[in-house]
Amino acid sequence: MDKNHVLDLLIKEHYGLITIAEQEELDQILADSQEARDMQLEVRSRPANEARQFIEQADPSAAYDLTIARYEAHRARKRTVRMRWFAAAAVTGIVAAIAFFMRPQQSVQEAQLTGNNASSANGLTLQLADGRTIELQDSGQQAITSGNTKLSNNNRVLRFNSGNVNANSWSTLSVPAKLDYRVELADGTIVWLNSTTRLRFPFNFAETREVYVEGEAYFKIAPDAAKPFIVHSGNSSIQVLGTEFNLNSYNAGTLITSLVQGKVAVTVRNERVELKAGEELVATATDVKRQRFDARITLGWREGIHYFQDADMTEIAEMIGRYFDVKMVMDSPSAANLRFRGRLHRHQPLQNFIDQLNTLGNVNLYWKGDVLHCKTI
Repeated sequence: MDKNHVLDLLIKEHYGLITIAEQEELDQILADSQEARDMQLEVRSRPANEARQFIEQADPSAAYDLTIARYEAHRARKRTVRMRWFAAAAVTGIVAAIAFFMRPQQSVQEAQLTGNNASSANGLTLQLADGRTIELQDSGQQAITSGNTKLSNNNRVLRFNSGNVNANSWSTLSVPAKLDYRVELADGTIVWLNSTTRLRFPFNFAETREVYVEGEAYFKIAPDAAKPFIVHSGNSSIQVLGTEFNLNSYNAGTLITSLVQGKVAVTVRNERVELKAGEELVATATDVKRQRFDARITLGWREGIHYFQDADMTEIAEMIGRYFDVKMVMDSPSAANLRFRGRLHRHQPLQNFIDQLNTLGNVNLYWKGDVLHCKTI
C-alpha cells in the first residue's frame, strides 16, 4: 500500500475534493487494509467545513511552513512516516488541508434531543420514531444515544449501532439547502444525500430492506440475495440486490433512476422496467422512457457540481436555492424562459456564477438585499 497516495485520497474525501473514480479506488483500499482504515479515522477527526475555509484562505507557502512547524511540534515521534505522507501531499490545497489537520484536536460533542418539530440552526436534523428530533452538526464529531441505539455524526457522515431496535421504527433524516450528507445503514449500504433531500429509514431491517427518498440520493447497496433492497419514491419503487445507482425525484411527478453498475428493476404504476448499467429510466405522470445517461453530468452533484444542459432560468434558480439557500425571482416571464448551458459549483462563491452569466449579454442577475433578481437585457 502506498501510504502517500492513500493519505492524499483520504484528505480529498474528508474535505469534499475527491472525484467519483478516486472514491471508488479509496473504497477498495479501505476494504482491504486495516492500516488504511486507521488512517481514515485520524483524518476524519477534523471538522471538514472549518478546513475548507482554512484552505480557501491559506497562503501556500505559509501553509507549508505551518505544516512543518506543526509536524515538528506534534508528530516528532512519527517523523519518518509523517514526512513521507507530507511529501506526497505537497500541493497547494492538500498542503493547506494538512496544515489544518495538524491543529489541536477538538472534543466530541454530545447531541441534544429536542421535542417534536424542532429545527436546528443549520436545518440538518434526524427525527426519531418517537417524534423527538436530533439537531445534527454539519462539521466536527457528535455522539448521540437514543435508547439502545448509539449514533455517530462525524463531519456529515452518520453511522449507528442499532442494538435491538424494532425494525418497524422509522427515522427521517432531513438535509437542508447548502449541505450534502452520507448515511451508512444497518446492512452496510451507503447513501449519499444531495441538498434538500429527506431519507426515511429504520435502524434495523426486517425481511426486506426498504427506505423512502424525497429529493436526490446515490445508493451503494450492500449485497444480500436473501433480502432485496427496495427504494420508494413517490408512486414508484426500485428493487435491487447489490448495485450502485442515482435517484432524482426533485421535480414533482418525475423520477429519474440512473444505474451505474449492477441491475435494478423500477416499478412505475404497476409497470416493471429492468435497467442495465449506463441506462436510466425517466418516469413522469404520462410517460416512461429508457435512455443512456452521461455519468459526469448525472453524478456531478457528488463532486459539488450541477451541470445545466439547455436549462431555463427557472431550473437554474431552483439549483441556486438548493446549493446556496438563496431566493431568486424573475422580473418578467421572458427572463424565466432564457436558456443556458454551464455548471454551478457548490463550493465556489455564487458571485462567480452570477458574473459569468452576466457576461453573456442577454441577462442580468443583480441583488436586492438578500434576494437575487433576474432580468433580460
